Amino acid sequence: MLSVEDYGVIRRAHRDGMSLRAIARTFHHSRREVRDALASPEPRPYRRTKDADAPKLGSFKPVVDQTLADDEQAPPKQRHTAMQVFRRLREEQGSAGGYDQVRRYISGHRQRHEATFIPLSHEPGRRSPKMRCFKLPT
Repeated sequence: MLSVEDYGVIRRAHRDGMSLRAIARTFHHSRREVRDALASPEPRPYRRTKDADAPKLGSFKPVVDQTLADDEQAPPKQRHTAMQVFRRLREEQGSAGGYDQVRRYISGHRQRHEATFIPLSHEPGRRSPKMRCFKLPT
């Protein structure tokens, strides 16, 4: 993966008249990477196209999802921790997977389902009726 500095070096070399093949040979990158660096304005971040395979946890993901969905309705003190979910999978479902895999899956699930938007209770540009300005005594 090319860094921003690599992009700058490749662009300057191309601007100075080096061919794609010479740039690739000089800076030890493939010609495809050199072409991509010249075509895009900045490095694209790496994005995984599909979820990683989880051969041992894969068949138990619906059980974990159901447990976490049930926990949303439960009071905070009664919700399952990752260790509790792992123990239930191992004892009740017969899972052979490891704790770390369950922990990472639950962490990603919670990040995906976290509420990040709080709608305004009033029209934009208008003051909320609960907010009042108080004048300071002079």
